[in-house]
Amino acid sequence: MITIRFVAGEDIPHIQAIAHETWTFTYGAIYSKEYIHNFLGRAYSTENLNRSVERDLQSNKRNFLIAEFNDEVVGYAQTNQVNEEEYELLRIYVRPEYHKIGIGKTFIQEFIRILKPIKNIFAWVGKENEIGRSFYEKRGFKEAGEMTESIEGQSKTQIKYELEISHE
Repeated sequence: MITIRFVAGEDIPHIQAIAHETWTFTYGAIYSKEYIHNFLGRAYSTENLNRSVERDLQSNKRNFLIAEFNDEVVGYAQTNQVNEEEYELLRIYVRPEYHKIGIGKTFIQEFIRILKPIKNIFAWVGKENEIGRSFYEKRGFKEAGEMTESIEGQSKTQIKYELEISHE
């Protein structure tokens, strides 16, 4: 059974392990091992995650979620509020062996439920990230633009995927 709940401090080691596993799985053929290692060391340092968790715990609109499957932490997702009705999906990662059982979809449904009056959610996805692009396309997200950034001296194109939300 899938359970989605808000993040807690005890989740940090699980988030770090999942980040390492999913980044290697998703980006291993896109970025160098060194880049992935350095990125994870910065973005998922205990200090940075502590700050993210603390901010979330103090927020009146919590936006950092954890997925459990049979009481095991298997994924996490986090949004950032852009304006009153728009959020950016900063990260959504699920252990590869738990892909395709509905965890990512459940994260998005939960964000729509808890972030009302949300009207739009978007994410930036690497053009070469077939796993991510396929996930968003299957969930009804539409391409809404792109940008090119330099990563490790290489040009990498990011595609903006957007989901418009209508509340009945």
